[in-house]
Amino acid sequence: MKLKRLIITLLVFIISASLLIGCGKGSNTADKEGSKNTNATTTSTKKKVIGVMIGDMSNQFQSYIMDGMKAEAKKYEDEFEFVFVDGKFDSNVQLSQAENFISQKVNAIVLIPGDKEGSKPIVDRIVKAGIPLIGCNTKVADMEKLTTYVGSDTIQSGELLMQGIADKLGGKGNIVELQGFYGHEPQIERHKGIQNILSKYSNIKVLAENTGKWNRAEGMAVMENWLKSDLKDKINAVVAHNDEMAIGAMKAVEAVGLLDKIIIGGIDATPEMLKYLKEGKVEVTVFQDAVGQGKKAIECAVKAVKGEKLEKEYMIPYELVKPEDADKYLAKYPTK
Repeated sequence: MKLKRLIITLLVFIISASLLIGCGKGSNTADKEGSKNTNATTTSTKKKVIGVMIGDMSNQFQSYIMDGMKAEAKKYEDEFEFVFVDGKFDSNVQLSQAENFISQKVNAIVLIPGDKEGSKPIVDRIVKAGIPLIGCNTKVADMEKLTTYVGSDTIQSGELLMQGIADKLGGKGNIVELQGFYGHEPQIERHKGIQNILSKYSNIKVLAENTGKWNRAEGMAVMENWLKSDLKDKINAVVAHNDEMAIGAMKAVEAVGLLDKIIIGGIDATPEMLKYLKEGKVEVTVFQDAVGQGKKAIECAVKAVKGEKLEKEYMIPYELVKPEDADKYLAKYPTK
């Protein structure tokens, strides 16, 4: 009987020991898996983060800048993560986005401001946080606070546009000017460029000017109102601060059958505008290298994070585009 009890006790001891060893092994495995997961998380968070603040993603030209940015970003995807946000042309929205990026401790920020004056608190907070700030396409109020700026000479775009239209008019005629949002840096400087050229042509008269808010529908509405007024038979040309408003104006002019009598020009040389240029529905546009600006801005942001030296600004020249050049400029856009 005693022997029997001894055997049972030994069996219980052996089974218990086996269970303990099994549990111990399971615990080690879990620890190893946990260690692997932690290491994976650590590896993923080693990527540097660059915040990209787009002024308005619904704006066609800025969407092409973003295409250039994303194409360039692919070169660095092993080391960097790029977070794009839409400012919706609202400085308050952009200020909130900047504060979020600051709290997330991003390594650099690329900014296309919705408004020059409204950019002041945005720039101040980013700079105060010690985050490299790359301006793109549209100037901010305090340019000296930027790490660098990538864009073009906006006054030059207005000069090229107006000179192209003046040539089409033969140096005389009546124009209407469709401007961007009043107070926006491109609106101010493109208007200045247009005025620079008009000062040389005393026989070109400005009949009216109004804002089309950079928008096709708004541009079309303003043009429709002009065509319903006593200006209808006096307008010889439309000078639009961007292609979207120019296309809106073209639609309004086409609807009343005056495309053969009114010259239309814009700025940006977007693919759609280039198509209308080929078709003879508009006469001139000015190429602003959206893709080039976007690519350069991302390249500069990466260099800033890596501590590489940057120039204070990188200016990409505008180019006048005539109908015979349309295909050449269409080829500059990436195929979607």
